[in-house]
Amino acid sequence: MSDLSSRLHQWIERLRAIAQTGLAFDPQVYDRERYEELLKLAAEMAAVNSALQPDAALSDALYEHWRASVGAREKGYVTPKVGVGAIVFNERDELLLIQRTTGHWLFPTGWADVGYLPAQVVIKEVLEETGLRVTPLRLIGVYDSTQLANPNIDNHFWSLSFYCRLDGGTLNRHPSETLDAGFFSRENLPGLLARPGVRWVEHAWAAHRGEMTEVYFDRA
Repeated sequence: MSDLSSRLHQWIERLRAIAQTGLAFDPQVYDRERYEELLKLAAEMAAVNSALQPDAALSDALYEHWRASVGAREKGYVTPKVGVGAIVFNERDELLLIQRTTGHWLFPTGWADVGYLPAQVVIKEVLEETGLRVTPLRLIGVYDSTQLANPNIDNHFWSLSFYCRLDGGTLNRHPSETLDAGFFSRENLPGLLARPGVRWVEHAWAAHRGEMTEVYFDRA
């Protein structure tokens, strides 16, 4: 697959995901029309990308197939959601944390977006939530939400945690998603940390110090 074809495929997948998600969440009449137009556009792009020339029949078939697959929020084989987060330290060996709207503190993290690589989601989430630029260097761990002290049985998810290099930017929290943000030492962590029962704090410093060389994952 050429670079252009690969990029087109990513754009198509993102458009389709946006449209199908919007249609699944009971949109108003005008919103539904817009999402259906988005879905038609994604189908047209997919047909051209596949045949390298306009193919109205294929485009219509793709649209009808994708539109019919929109159900009640979850359809088919239900799987855990995937979150992607960043472990970022400054030159003083302090960890970047953000305060969520719930009041809890956690490393920058967000749901994985269709059409992005996990590492790309990491870069995007940190920039959006804190204004900082980072480069993901390696995966630290894969955490299962069922291991939380108080798991949410309605929202099973896996969290991928990446160790990242701080490249620059100015710390500037997101106005609606982040109450506060800052760098903290191991001895001066803020209260009300998120995800009790998960060893993410221990793993963050172990990875930063080079003491954790293998990827962590829950075994039971």
